[in-house]
This record gives sequence, C-alpha cells and structure tokens, in this order.
Amino acid sequence: MVASAALASRALADSGCLSLTRMTALITGGTGFLGQALLAPLAARGEVFAIHRPGTSPPLCDGVTWIAQDLSAPLDADLPASVDTVIHLAQSRRYREFPEAAVELFEVNTGAAVRLLDYARRAGARSFVLASSGAVYPSGPEPLSEDTPPAPSSLYASGKLAADDAARHYAEFFHAQVLRYFFIYGPGQRGMFIPGVIQRVREGVPVTLAGQSGIRVNPVFVSDAADATLAATEREDSGVFNVAGPDVVSLRELATIAGEQLDAAPTFEVTAPGSDLIADTTLMRERLTAPRIGTREGLRRTITADTPAGAIKGG
Repeated sequence: MVASAALASRALADSGCLSLTRMTALITGGTGFLGQALLAPLAARGEVFAIHRPGTSPPLCDGVTWIAQDLSAPLDADLPASVDTVIHLAQSRRYREFPEAAVELFEVNTGAAVRLLDYARRAGARSFVLASSGAVYPSGPEPLSEDTPPAPSSLYASGKLAADDAARHYAEFFHAQVLRYFFIYGPGQRGMFIPGVIQRVREGVPVTLAGQSGIRVNPVFVSDAADATLAATEREDSGVFNVAGPDVVSLRELATIAGEQLDAAPTFEVTAPGSDLIADTTLMRERLTAPRIGTREGLRRTITADTPAGAIKGG
C-alpha cells in the first residue's frame, strides 16, 4: 500500500500541480488510500501532522509526525497549537455496517468533523478541507452539480451531509472547502467499487449490471483526487466541489476495459435498470484543477501495478 501511495505521489509531482506555498498541515485518514497519496506532497510544503488510529502502525514518511487519536472520541491527543490547514479524510472502517456500527459511523463522519472544525478555529487555521461524498446526491441520468438538492439514502451519506453543513457554518473563521469525491480508484486500492469490478473480471465472476449497460459513473484516479485536494487548501474562499474523473462510463464499459487489460472476457448478469451517479465537474475544472487521467489510462495503471509481471496482456 505504501509503494502504491508513493507511485501516486510521484504522478502528482509529475503533473506540475504542486503548490510552492509553505504550510503546516494536520491530516486525518493519512493511512488511507487518498491520504497516503497526499503525505509526500504535503511534507514537501512544510510540517505535516497525521492522525492514525491507536494500536496501528502508520507508514514511515519523511516529514510526517504521526499522532494516535481515536476519532470516534473527543480529541485528547497532543495536537499542534497552530496549523495552516486541516484536511479531514478519515471515515469509519465500518461504514457498511448499519445499524451495528451506526454510532461509530456518526461519531467519525460527523462528530469528528465538528471537533476538527473547532480545533482548526482554535489553532488559527486559514483553510479546512473536508472529504465528503457524491453519495449525498440523488442518483439519476443527469450530471449532478453542487447545487443539486441533496438526497442521502444511507446513514453514511446523511452523516457526510451533516458534516458538510457544519463546515459551512465555520466558514467565517477560515476558508472551508467541501470536496464530494466520486469513486476514487488507483493502484493498491482494495474493497471498493472499481477494484471489485477488476477482481470479478480477473476471476471470471459475472459482473452484475443494473440494466443492459449498468450504471454510469465518472470515477476519479487517485492522483487527480490528490491534485484537487491540494488545490483546495490554496483557495481564498469557501465552497463545495465535486471531484470526479473526465470520462463518463458505464459499468459494462469499465468491465470491458478491464478485460482488455487482463486479456479476459468479462461475463455479465443483467438485473433491473438502476440509476446513474455522474458528477458535473465544471467547478472542479474552473476553480481547483482539471482531471488528467482518463478511465482507460487509469485502469491500465491500476491493473499494471496490481498484477504480477507477465500476467497482463502484452506483459
């Protein structure tokens, strides 16, 4: 996982999107998929304090000071007295376990967000970046803009939306950016939407489609998501931004592209039609950064990095 994060960090540096602004940053979720891709770029700009769960062993990263803190509880760790930016990426590992993990889910997604917002105020932060989700929107055939009325369909999404609203109230103290990520993916990721598609194609397990083509999405490659996150720390205002990739693709197309890379023909099971979840990325392109990695290239990089040499078509 650390090696995959390093690959993403190098891709981020190659993109030319790193800011030269020096800053002290506090980040949660630094051991997570997106968080690991951000550690090195943040450390290149200044001091980085990263929160990890007590009892875990975070990866070694030059310039990063790790702090053990249970985010489902009050902030009792020795946090820095002052920071320039706070980036809250952490979410409960048990986000799929409703209702058994409902309290933990709320505490990490919503309670911790409010506690960190207030910490940022007291620490004199000038910016706060909150990781939200496209899950706060209703699904449907049309692209979803940041003005689309939310319609969360799960406790996870409801908690994210509540945190979004809390960030808005703190915008009088610092620049608060809410980033609604859509299907982040890349090398080393496990247990999420796109890795699941790749695994099914690799193992010859049918991919279930809602309708003939399946739902349509515009997933974002991890280095593009990291670019947008870094850009958000630099903004001199507050706002809400969708963070998604440049291509709208159906689930059938995703599986087909993966099959081309794996030299394996995907199989499908078709069920009743479902609803798409497509982000309008106009604001992201205009005010943060334009996504650079298309779906075909992103899947190629992901599969190449995660597959033993010689096991890929053309390998």
